[in-house]
Amino acid sequence: MNIGIAANYLLFERAGIGKYTQNLLKTLFKIDKNNHYFLYFSFWRKKELRKKLIRELLGRLPANVELKFLSLPAAWLEWLFSTSYPATKIIREPLDLYFSPYVSGIPRNGFPKMVTTCHDLVFLRFPGHRGRKLSQYYLQRHQIAAQNCQKIIAPSLATKKDLQKFLRVPAQKISVIYEAAEEKFKIIKDKRTMAKIIGRYLPHSFNPTEKYILSVGTLEPRKNLTKLVEAYSILPHQLQRQYQLILVGGQGWNNEQLKKTIINLNLKEKVILPGFVKDEDLPYIYNGASVFIYPSLYEGFGLPPLEAMACGVPVISSNLSSLPEVIGRAGILVDPQDEIAIAQAIKRLILHPKLAKKIAKQAQIRSKKFSWSLAAHKTLKVFESI
Repeated sequence: MNIGIAANYLLFERAGIGKYTQNLLKTLFKIDKNNHYFLYFSFWRKKELRKKLIRELLGRLPANVELKFLSLPAAWLEWLFSTSYPATKIIREPLDLYFSPYVSGIPRNGFPKMVTTCHDLVFLRFPGHRGRKLSQYYLQRHQIAAQNCQKIIAPSLATKKDLQKFLRVPAQKISVIYEAAEEKFKIIKDKRTMAKIIGRYLPHSFNPTEKYILSVGTLEPRKNLTKLVEAYSILPHQLQRQYQLILVGGQGWNNEQLKKTIINLNLKEKVILPGFVKDEDLPYIYNGASVFIYPSLYEGFGLPPLEAMACGVPVISSNLSSLPEVIGRAGILVDPQDEIAIAQAIKRLILHPKLAKKIAKQAQIRSKKFSWSLAAHKTLKVFESI
């Protein structure tokens, strides 16, 4: 079977869909030697960087994977795919199946057999997250995918339910395939290296061997970090002195309220915003944490809590959307809108180290139930079912 895959620029994203695409494709190419893959990229100006970057992300490609570079920039390609222009005039290989790891890669006038992954419907749940114009665009692209794809992969039951509720996608058309933490997320015993790496991202006044409470995610309203800061502010002063709050993540949209809250609650010295952390350093940041908190209001899957669990860190998480599916009983689930409940959960783990240790152990065991190998095998089964 000839399978075309839309890789485009998203393969090179550092989070979210980029991580999904990298890990799925890397594993898929390892387990499948029978099918032939065409990996499509949009136009690149710097041709010499093409294969180098792809090799860094996907490793050495097997003989059954061909790279194809289209003569169109990604934005033009997405626009053409939203029109009735035939995709077969752009992609000329004789494909038996076309797969896009993101919905915007599905053409309106495409191929007889198509599969895509819908990561979430945040643009419908939180329209302000993308803005009115962009949310309308995403709605249009999701409607095209819902109509034209034979199968849609969802990373959680929660996303499957959203697809059924908002886009009226039949249940039999949706396959739930969970994502996973990468193998590098594990318990690290090298305390010296850990302290060195943690020290790179934190102020000089912070001792890298000190205890801290951690959250990881883009700084934007949906991640609900303002409520986490409010919860931290009502912890006893003794615990605030012992545990600083570290919010790791790149600058998202509309995060002014978060910064104002930190200043208004006089927590500028206690709440640290180190910004984006390199992928290779992130496992050390997780390992150094005493507690990991993820109070997000909505997630299609939610990788950060799973990564923390794999690192043996006790997790407190929102009880909304897909997060209970990820955490199960191996963490503490709270109402993310209730700062008192969040603060009580933090106190419970800090003041009861035996409980924290027990939850951390359960978390690490549960994290092993999610794997990219399993995800790749299930994805391949979807391909072969249509």
